[in-house]
Amino acid sequence: MKKIIFILFFIYIGIISCSQLIVVQEPQVKVLGGKTLIEAQVLGRYRQIDESAYQISTLTSEKDLNLILVSTNVNEEIAFEYRQALIKSMFNQDEINLYKTNEYIGENNRGYLSYIAFSVTTPKIEYSKERIKYIQEIIENENKNRKTVAEYIILSDPKLTMANLKEVETALYRRNIQRNILNSYYQLPDDSWILNTTNSNK
Repeated sequence: MKKIIFILFFIYIGIISCSQLIVVQEPQVKVLGGKTLIEAQVLGRYRQIDESAYQISTLTSEKDLNLILVSTNVNEEIAFEYRQALIKSMFNQDEINLYKTNEYIGENNRGYLSYIAFSVTTPKIEYSKERIKYIQEIIENENKNRKTVAEYIILSDPKLTMANLKEVETALYRRNIQRNILNSYYQLPDDSWILNTTNSNK
């Protein structure tokens, strides 16, 4: 009887040991107010970028580009592209906002601009084909600038890789909605579009 108990005891110890060996812990993804830690971190970086853009809003020359602070983790080419993208985006904002309120441009849920006239909205002003082509070019250029800034954020942070691009773009989306102007459209996560009727610009 003692022999059987002894054998059962060793089998029990063996099972416990094996079960401890095969336990796999899933990586934790902490969420802060609906944001992952990465998104919260990236939103902080976007706030710094917005502050830089505000401070350099009066710049007029190429030399002034050097006043925009960049990370020492990126090379000169990436730094230059980032500065150029930031300046271009900043100076295009007035026109973008005009076409937003005229219901030709909306903020999509991927962090970029979309042409929404006649598919999502019925604009009050109907522009010529030439003007519509110009608006579409503005959208394309702004989206390139936003992508450059998003990639800069990744390349300037050793903790991030291009695998984090989606999270960076999600943070960009959140930031764009926070800054979206009155009477302009933005896309919800379920792909539906809604008109911003509250002043959420921060």
